[in-house]
Amino acid sequence: MNFTSKSSLKTITASLALLVMPLGYSQIPDSELDSIFTRLNGDDFDARYEARMDLQNQVSEATKPGNESQQPLVEQQLLERLEKEPLLTTKLWILRQLSSIGSEASLPALEKLAASSDAKLADGARMAINRITPVPSAEGGLYLGFDVDELATLASTDDSRAVRNAAFAKLAAIDSRKAISVMKEALESDSSSSADFLKAAMVADSRSLNKAALAELASGKVQNQIVILGALEGRASSKLEKQLIALLDTENETLKLQTVEALGRVGTVKSLEPVLELTNSKDRDLSTAAADTLASISDKRIDSSLLKAAKKGSVEDRITALNALSYRASAGVTELVNEMAADDSLDEDLREAAIESMESVGDLASLPILVDIVVSEESGLRKDAQKTLKRMTLRTNDPAAAWNAFSDGLKASENDSSAKLALMLVLDSAPSKEAIEYLNNEWKSGDAEVQKTILKVLPSWRNWDGGYLLLDLAKQAGDDQKIAGQCIRGIGRIILGSDSSFPIRDKYKLANQALDLTDDASVRSSILNSFRDPTWQDKRFVENNEVNPEIKAKVLES
Repeated sequence: MNFTSKSSLKTITASLALLVMPLGYSQIPDSELDSIFTRLNGDDFDARYEARMDLQNQVSEATKPGNESQQPLVEQQLLERLEKEPLLTTKLWILRQLSSIGSEASLPALEKLAASSDAKLADGARMAINRITPVPSAEGGLYLGFDVDELATLASTDDSRAVRNAAFAKLAAIDSRKAISVMKEALESDSSSSADFLKAAMVADSRSLNKAALAELASGKVQNQIVILGALEGRASSKLEKQLIALLDTENETLKLQTVEALGRVGTVKSLEPVLELTNSKDRDLSTAAADTLASISDKRIDSSLLKAAKKGSVEDRITALNALSYRASAGVTELVNEMAADDSLDEDLREAAIESMESVGDLASLPILVDIVVSEESGLRKDAQKTLKRMTLRTNDPAAAWNAFSDGLKASENDSSAKLALMLVLDSAPSKEAIEYLNNEWKSGDAEVQKTILKVLPSWRNWDGGYLLLDLAKQAGDDQKIAGQCIRGIGRIILGSDSSFPIRDKYKLANQALDLTDDASVRSSILNSFRDPTWQDKRFVENNEVNPEIKAKVLES
């Protein structure tokens, strides 16, 4: 019996399904995807990290229950990006996402990469393949009437991988001892079926098969170890967890990543210290995986242990515990970081760690605390609070609440120009109408330092209101071409940093009006160059609407 054609048909069907799904339904918006990959391939370390998290969040959203129609669309988008991305680190991150969302339709592309001469790329592709490849089911009528020896022969010698796998699955269901023998022979001969048999053995309803497969962890064969780790589920035995922790010392980066991820599924409080140590790794993939694992380990003893450690002990130990709690978003951690950040009697390093933790676990009650630190501190904590305000408000996404906190701080700093300017510099964290009105009024004061600060903050505004205020300020500049030029360049920066949440019509309205205000070639280029990476929505817009001819040419030439 040969089931190759049946297996191939399934893969082809899955591939075709990606092509016939309606492209406008629930895929990642092109503008968002363009933004993610532009940042992934950029030089800004923080921006690359945020882009990774954005892509991971999009994939996680697509894999939630009820979003089944979205998954093949996102998978297809990732496959298209995988093919054309030039950077290895970006390819590896795409492979990690395909590990969680990919289907059999991804296998042809992944198998091609698995044969790459680049060891990291090949390992990453194989890891994804092992996660995606379904384990053959022993249910149904396959091989009815075949005895154990016939199944063992098929599993060991048939030319078809599909036949070998299906026969082994049937054999594992009826005679685990014989299946173990077949698997060991495949492992000893380094057969191409080794990985498939190990994966089937790991999920088989047989403790003896599971145990035999787990024993291969000690073999030192990286490919087999990766397969076993990818199939681990449930709480690990103390002995197994100890074995996994020992594997963290491997020099193989792919195996280390897979081990870290496996501990997220099966680890306990015993894994806390070694995984926590890896969150400080210089390898961003590894530190990110370690943070994800800390968040995933279900053992609640970790939270109680960390909460105690964060409240007592050396400063270094408290900071370490606080960082781990923020990864897990443990109950009570938000209140704890707010309390620590506000307590000026604490060690500055500890307060700094609490402020940084607010980026991931802070809430609206954190905002006035951060604003107060910006206003009252002249130490490094001021910069820490400024950075956290910008990042945390992206997550909380409540401009009104942010403005309320800023408004109180600006009033309190009215007689302290240094504090006032420090707060104004991050006012884009509260992109409300009230904040725009405040900046407009402050501009009219004529204070050179105030105006300089306004010209720094508006280009980072998170909606078009910042662009329209810059346009008004450029018009008010009159003969002051320097100020007008700065305002117009700021509009270019807003356009360049805009995403799908910015209405596209306002983008072209602002750009058209900005170009009308200047004949200076270098200033005009700041507007035109902001269209250097157009999306398909941009191209469709300029083809169907009246826009400045120079802008249209810039969009269509890209």
